[in-house]
Amino acid sequence: MYFKSIQIENFKSFWKNQEIKLEKGFNLFIGANNSGKTSALDALDLERGTNQPHRSINSLPEYGSTTSETSKFRAVIATNIQELARIVGTRLYLPIPVTRSFNGEAEQKQYFQELIANPQFDLLIDYGNGSSNVVFKWTDGLSQPASMQRGEAIYSIDASFNEVNLPIFNGLNNYSAGQNIGGYFEKYIPYVYRFSAQRQPAGISAAYNDARLDRVASNLPFCINHLQSNDAEGHKRLCELVNRVFPNVQWVQAPPINNTQFEVHCLPLLPISRREDLAVPLNRMGSGIGNVIAMLYVVLTARHPQVIAIDEPNSFLHPRALRELLQILAIEATQHQIILTAHSADVLTAIKPSLITMFDFDGATTSVKQVNAQDISLLRTDLSDLGIHMTDLHGRDRVLWVEGQTEEIVMPELLRVFCPEIAAGTAVLRVEHTGTFEKKGVDPIEVSKLYTRLSGSSALVPPMVAILLDRELHTKAECVKLEKKSNLKFLERRMLENYVLIPDAIAAVLNALGEAVTTEKVIELLTKLKVTDDSDLTKIDGAKVLKQIFAELTDARHEFKKTRDVPELISYLLVNQADKLSELGAYLKKLFKSKDKQNH
Repeated sequence: MYFKSIQIENFKSFWKNQEIKLEKGFNLFIGANNSGKTSALDALDLERGTNQPHRSINSLPEYGSTTSETSKFRAVIATNIQELARIVGTRLYLPIPVTRSFNGEAEQKQYFQELIANPQFDLLIDYGNGSSNVVFKWTDGLSQPASMQRGEAIYSIDASFNEVNLPIFNGLNNYSAGQNIGGYFEKYIPYVYRFSAQRQPAGISAAYNDARLDRVASNLPFCINHLQSNDAEGHKRLCELVNRVFPNVQWVQAPPINNTQFEVHCLPLLPISRREDLAVPLNRMGSGIGNVIAMLYVVLTARHPQVIAIDEPNSFLHPRALRELLQILAIEATQHQIILTAHSADVLTAIKPSLITMFDFDGATTSVKQVNAQDISLLRTDLSDLGIHMTDLHGRDRVLWVEGQTEEIVMPELLRVFCPEIAAGTAVLRVEHTGTFEKKGVDPIEVSKLYTRLSGSSALVPPMVAILLDRELHTKAECVKLEKKSNLKFLERRMLENYVLIPDAIAAVLNALGEAVTTEKVIELLTKLKVTDDSDLTKIDGAKVLKQIFAELTDARHEFKKTRDVPELISYLLVNQADKLSELGAYLKKLFKSKDKQNH
């Protein structure tokens, strides 16, 4: 079994119906805190009584308003006849569309054989506010959907499976409330596991009838004891995997603590050391280790596909532990469906999701956007060709592409001072080779179009503000012409270095390098190089000027290094003479304000 989709309407932050498609393998839910990720997992619980109507200005437009609407959900589960028989029991009933009629038992058996030969079907489950409705839909179109309310009488095929799992036709049946097809979906609920910081697996439990872990892991101690007693190799493998995630835990066991109960212990040494006195009860440890033990137990012992939902694992696992766990799941849990919520970009580097669902909360309602595996792969390739990692973009509202490494370092600092309202949501990334467009024959306009296409085609890529380049020797008219054709923007001065030709700053940076340089000396040399307050900074080669100053004032002991020295010059100016950078700050404000107007 696996979920093919869930639909949510009028539940918590979800107002209008939102459909979330799901695939086998890893499904990643990403979004900011309180964006609706956990609410989406609530839908997977398949609880009929779930009812928390949406509350916002949309659903309650006036003070004192009330809503009579209830929360609604639809889950689509992919399954098959054999799986249904295993889950609900060897005797089962398969609904027949009300429009279908048969001319004798021979036609009935023929129809039954057609179903058995094509056993895949979907369960469409509508539920919420205490009621439920189930639809059987054969995926090959053999049968029209048959819909059932709970307890509804319905015409159905009576079938069973013998000891070797072969189907047996028992005839037709007028289905009664005593054998409720509408309740079949509830049999699937125990196969959906959910792990989070708020769900701590039990450290102590009584004995159970079987060693299947229940969905809240309340019987974990008994399950561990049963595994250790009946499958030594499986238990050893479990301990090895737990140790990979938590290197300080060498062994996990659950000895009896009295005649009726078992307790999970974690040991820092292998049993050969015979140091049971060092064992730490699970109840004295964090939720992270209990959740990892429980989910790895499911992965290693489940003989059939399960659904494993992990809610914000970064809230109960260290980043290294999380990466290790995800690597294990990628190898060991291939038959299961994994649904993972996160807001950490690290997750994107640890797994290859089949689907990424992005949750956006606008202050009133949640909306979702999805990107499939093929699009993710193509996007990774396109970004890689341009020297960009997808994780660089995660969680950002916009991207400003800049000339090179130095600009990538200093622009976030400049934005924090001059554009604080948008600084945190802006990714500043350098575009590879922009400084040599003309030399390499690369058309900057085509590069701009590529970035625009990427941001417009995928929800994972935030919109571009601009590709901000040095003006170099372009005339104002040339810059205007290029800017009209693309997202290229040019600094108002020839290059970034032209904004930091400030005597006090240069002297301070040189002194930090161990040189005894006065401001007067810097002014004297700048004047000699014809850099004064009246100089045209659209033409001066600021980088060349700084190289000469560093070489002459240090007797060539220190060479000017752009990536080291320009950030230091910017930092000094922002702290001591921020007004000297006001022209650059005003330009950045204008750049972002203009882009915001275009977007709205």
